Amino acid sequence: MSEGGLIKTGIRGLDTILLGGIPRTNVILLRGVTGSGKTLMGVEFIYRGIALYGEPGLIVVFETSPEKLIRDAAEFGWDLNEMQEQRKLQIIFTSPQVFEQELRSPSSLLLETAEEIRAQRIFVDGIGLLDPALSVIDAPRGAFRELLQQLIESSNRENLTTMFSIESGCASCSVSTVEATDFLADTVIQLNRERRDRRVRRSLEIVKSRGQDYEPGEHTLRITGGHGLEVFRRVQAPLRPCSVQQPTSSAKRSVIGVEAVDTLIGGGIFDGSTTMVVGVSGVGKTVLGTQILREGALKQGTRGLLVSLDEHPAQIIRNAQTLGLNLEEQIADGTIQIMFESPQELDIDAHYARIVQLIEERDVQRMVIDGMTSYSTAIGETGVYRDFFHAIVAYSKQRLMTTFFNYENPEFLGISSYMPDFPVSSIVDNLILMSLVEINNSLHRCMSVVKARGSKHSFETREFEIGPGGISLIPLEKDLDQALPLQSYSSLLSRAPTRLSLPKKMNGPTAIQDRQ
Repeated sequence: MSEGGLIKTGIRGLDTILLGGIPRTNVILLRGVTGSGKTLMGVEFIYRGIALYGEPGLIVVFETSPEKLIRDAAEFGWDLNEMQEQRKLQIIFTSPQVFEQELRSPSSLLLETAEEIRAQRIFVDGIGLLDPALSVIDAPRGAFRELLQQLIESSNRENLTTMFSIESGCASCSVSTVEATDFLADTVIQLNRERRDRRVRRSLEIVKSRGQDYEPGEHTLRITGGHGLEVFRRVQAPLRPCSVQQPTSSAKRSVIGVEAVDTLIGGGIFDGSTTMVVGVSGVGKTVLGTQILREGALKQGTRGLLVSLDEHPAQIIRNAQTLGLNLEEQIADGTIQIMFESPQELDIDAHYARIVQLIEERDVQRMVIDGMTSYSTAIGETGVYRDFFHAIVAYSKQRLMTTFFNYENPEFLGISSYMPDFPVSSIVDNLILMSLVEINNSLHRCMSVVKARGSKHSFETREFEIGPGGISLIPLEKDLDQALPLQSYSSLLSRAPTRLSLPKKMNGPTAIQDRQ
């Protein structure tokens, strides 16, 4: 399939990295170490061409028998045997010496076969084995380069899109062999397989691709049973401008729907804004996030997404139910979606891609990411963690999607910094602090709005409670009637709140007005 001169590989995610595909006349080289996925990518390139785009193909192998190739492909649901019977595919198992003779022969059986099945794609696995230096001690200098040029010219004459693989980092492939293939190939794709701690990670990089632009850098590569290969764009890659210019800010202000937050933040926030909610464990961040999504779905008809690495959806639903927040109804009608992924061996590129996919499929307008601290632990690399956060913020603003991030501050009593991992105050639009304050022998939950861009927010620290319906502020009148009212102390966010000297009579309207 060709669009604008580009041929689609059909490999999920790869055409996105290539910004649509590869120029049809380009010769494609796959290079990488053993186990990086070269053979699988070549076979899938041929299979997808037949299955998706009606482009018959040839597969040439030197070391893997056709039976094993067919068997391994079946693990991904690809019936190569049936394609051969339908004369849409031909697997050729030969030796490098015979293949070389076929390339040099004016009446090549290989090219005759390509013409018979009307092949449009060819994959040669292990092109480095054609280097005469491997079998002939006194092989002429430049013989491999000449042979490779012969293969490329023959493929071009037959209008074949050519892909071949070479194993890098092995003794059998000389430096000159790899350099020759790199130079003659139009598109070079580097496949990597490396161990990080005790896990194995695969990645892909487009080294060059003549005649087109592409997404540079190292992207995640996954092999999934029953499907095949999938490439995930790296989160660090900047968003490309859309054909239609999208606004990144809005003058429209919407209420959050949680009265406690709307009261302190000045009546609502701008659509498309980002809000960081910082607080210690157990202060109510997840409850607030759940309440924000539910109120948005019920009162404003906004579709919501809750992303969590900490709690399973069943646990989130159960905990919300105890407060009278029935999430099951919204999940059943599709207005709220919960996405849970285990932090064990979290691949941030794939995780980010899944979030984007859910947002676009369900037209999400309000998102809560619960447990940003777990991301820093799961990823382990501060730079990648920061890039993921920036990517989510940029994507949210491009879609004018209102996003909330919940971050667990390690400080239990007293706040020395909002986010020790990396500065955040300049990135998000709004910053809400949820804290625990110790007064005598009891803990009090408090909420403060530290920043709300474009809003006239309150700078007052207010006590709140978690009960039926979720989070609500304790009225000042009720607070002042307590034996030790919260409003009777200063420095509530410090490690040692100080009791103010108050008049004896505290229950009159004058005292309330003095504190407003």
